[in-house]
Amino acid sequence: MVHQKKVYAIINPHAGYGKAGKRWPQILEYLRSSGFDVTWRLTEQRWHAYDIAQEYARQGAKLIISVGGEGVMNEIVNGLFAYQETSGTMPVLAMIPAGTGTDLSRTLHVSKDYRQAVDLIKKGHVMLMDAGRMVFEREGRTSVRYFINAADTGLGGAVARLSNSLPKILGGFLTFLLASLAALSSFRRMKLTIWVDGKLVDSGLMTIVGALNGQYFGGGMHAAPMAAVDDGIMEFLYVKDTNFLKFVSKVLAKVYTGEHLAYHKVYLCKGRQLKVQGEKVFLAEVDGEVERASTIYLDVLPKSVEMLVPD
Repeated sequence: MVHQKKVYAIINPHAGYGKAGKRWPQILEYLRSSGFDVTWRLTEQRWHAYDIAQEYARQGAKLIISVGGEGVMNEIVNGLFAYQETSGTMPVLAMIPAGTGTDLSRTLHVSKDYRQAVDLIKKGHVMLMDAGRMVFEREGRTSVRYFINAADTGLGGAVARLSNSLPKILGGFLTFLLASLAALSSFRRMKLTIWVDGKLVDSGLMTIVGALNGQYFGGGMHAAPMAAVDDGIMEFLYVKDTNFLKFVSKVLAKVYTGEHLAYHKVYLCKGRQLKVQGEKVFLAEVDGEVERASTIYLDVLPKSVEMLVPD
């Protein structure tokens, strides 16, 4: 249990088609009535949460609350890893899910009811979660991104780019489903080569290659039912040599219930490191945010993030 009454909140007011911003006054009132002393900021632009998180950490924050979806949480996580490089410390994280993509909350059983989420902050316990560190190489340049739920290459990047442009009033399920169908209609499989823990695993025409720490991504897709966020490994899934109709009927139509794993064109392996190399630049998606690379390297960082979860 966390006995921390001083908390710092970072809110993306645009998350969930503005739902987070509209609900924030009620959330703030409930936090205060629950005995919390709240310092808070609304994000104003992309990557603003990254800066705010570091600012809060420098001010001595012990507990930072993410209010919104996967995007704001990912920025906070990246900001805190940057802070940790110089300080060696990182605040505990908590979430109040209020965005289009709230997949990590499904795995961690954090309620979308803000009252229950606040009660969890008051009564929950800290879990040591794994994280992923992804390095992107493109035209001789490299960049680094951390994530705690999921990352993928290929179709996922196209879906994320489309879903970010769709009206979020549709909700997470419809937003990601429609984006997936639209992306598939024009997507061309790409030649990718995959290594896991330094060993060559496969090479060929891939639709998607995913790395999952949590069980869900894409607005409720139960892509990795076996995944645990604190076991020191990730589930690496990829789909190879399949066409549009087969992908829709055997993968997309079944992934919400986890039945896609029975399709023989879906491959699963587990590990601590992943390398994916393409013949040309491809899109990658990291907790809902899009990057571009010709090669990616992923390392699992075991038990590197403290997260409040239910007892």
